[in-house]
Amino acid sequence: MRIVVQKFGGTSVHTRELRERAVQKIKQALDEGFSPVVVVSAMGRKGSPYATDTLISLAREEFSQVEPRELDLLMSCGEIISTVVMAQALRREGLRSIALTGGQAGIITDSNFGDARILRVEPERIRKHLEEGYVVVVAGFQGVTEEGDITTLGRGGSDTTAVVLGAALEAEFVDIFTDVEGVMTADPRIVPEAQIIRGLTYTEAAEIVQQGAKVIHHKAMSVAREYRVPLRVRSLTNDGEGTIICDIKYLVERGIRGTGLRPLYSVAYRAGLAQVVIPLGEKPENKLRAFSSLAQKGISIDLINLFPDNTAFVVEEQRASLVKEILEKAGFTVTINAPCAKVSLVGFEMADRPGVMAQLVEAMQESGIEILQTGDSHVTISCLVWEKDMERAIQALHRKFQLDELC
Repeated sequence: MRIVVQKFGGTSVHTRELRERAVQKIKQALDEGFSPVVVVSAMGRKGSPYATDTLISLAREEFSQVEPRELDLLMSCGEIISTVVMAQALRREGLRSIALTGGQAGIITDSNFGDARILRVEPERIRKHLEEGYVVVVAGFQGVTEEGDITTLGRGGSDTTAVVLGAALEAEFVDIFTDVEGVMTADPRIVPEAQIIRGLTYTEAAEIVQQGAKVIHHKAMSVAREYRVPLRVRSLTNDGEGTIICDIKYLVERGIRGTGLRPLYSVAYRAGLAQVVIPLGEKPENKLRAFSSLAQKGISIDLINLFPDNTAFVVEEQRASLVKEILEKAGFTVTINAPCAKVSLVGFEMADRPGVMAQLVEAMQESGIEILQTGDSHVTISCLVWEKDMERAIQALHRKFQLDELC
């Protein structure tokens, strides 16, 4: 049995017209010989009657504080409604379908309500229904504890549901249907000439997601990379192949990527950041004291540059005032630069390619953009700029590295 898991987000199922398009994607999978497992999110976004945020607002009209267990029970309702509606849409087209909650689908979690961790998947019931000829529609974003309490999986939970089911069922593909045609060389709203990337390795895709691209949630991407689940990021509104995310061997064997690998693939970004600069003085223990004080308060930092007498790093702008308060209490003088944005080039073995940093600096200079800080990894080079310059920086890098000509 060839299995494909197809995930449809809330904006892909909140109108009858969009659900009909989703049904056509499911029928196409059946015509190709697949047994589809469909994962759906709650319909629409805040303001829509069945959106998760709308349901939360309803409960808080009565009392501002909702117990985590009851809140998860409430938040699970949006996805359950979507499964029933999607199952009915499939039946209208003459297809046998059955709707399952996350728990009924065999997703067992711990009891960390609101951000539960999946302990295991028991896919036997799904397999049974597939063998009986049903299209199985599963509520995303949720699972159940050993005691039978409904839990939710946190932000991006429906993506995670789709990928863990793909792993457990040994699916041939997990399709993530979105409002874009695939992973692009840049955000097409900022760079209209951005191109679809036909194939990415797990590492490249994980970096693109980590640097700000929102095509798939980073938790789901981590699961896909760990269990080598082939992903396809596809558009609901056209028949393009989108972007496949898998091992490099698969991409080369199918001619999606050549052996002469391109140096760069995408420009990603994260806005809403703040740069923190602190002098450390001459005492070596100051370094440990600065970072320990933040760690003890659960503050995550990024783009860290550490020098003998000072350090600079990046935090979410909304946490900048808290970071300043923590460090000043620890005895440090703090400078905050905000709002900033991190713009990143993501590509294969970038660290082994001479001249990339020089081109990046040249692109920024040509556009009159100040670089506040830089950082790199094996597949990324990032620069911190003022947020007002972010879009120009993205456009400059896309132009400098001719990414509109690479796909």
